[in-house]
Amino acid sequence: MNLQEYREFVRSQALRSEGDAFFNSSIDHASVVVENLFSIAKKEISILSGSFNPRVYGREDIIREARFFLAMSSNNRLRIILESDSEPDRTVHPFFKACCEFPNLELKVAPPELQERYNFHFIVVDDRSFRYENNKDKPAAIAVFGDREIGEQLGKMYSDLWDQSGEPRSIKPI
Repeated sequence: MNLQEYREFVRSQALRSEGDAFFNSSIDHASVVVENLFSIAKKEISILSGSFNPRVYGREDIIREARFFLAMSSNNRLRIILESDSEPDRTVHPFFKACCEFPNLELKVAPPELQERYNFHFIVVDDRSFRYENNKDKPAAIAVFGDREIGEQLGKMYSDLWDQSGEPRSIKPI
């Protein structure tokens, strides 16, 4: 399946939202899935990421969807937990540069002792759709649109990680 076919497939999965799992295994696939997760979000997006790879999160389509989501309602919430963080790097990251003005975008950094307790990354949207990497060193993941049971479990797991990740970091430019 070429990338355009994959885009169409993922978009149909997002629109149908019937809970079918599918595999994605590259940076390009990850960006297509993340874009669609942002596009269907209604109230909450929660991301656990290593370094918030700009080859995924820095793409124009994702930034456009993120800005739309954040601007749609001040009650919408986008939370990001990173494992590595550099404030100067954040000031040049396309995503943070484009979205730093929104107060409903929050950022924390997982302390090393917390990171030792898991080996995964994920994004969960509205406790029902997600992309889950079971090995945080590889971009391979499963994605599902419309599975409330697993989505709620991931949402609870994320809230626990969020609570253990210390104080929020500033996203404003230096």
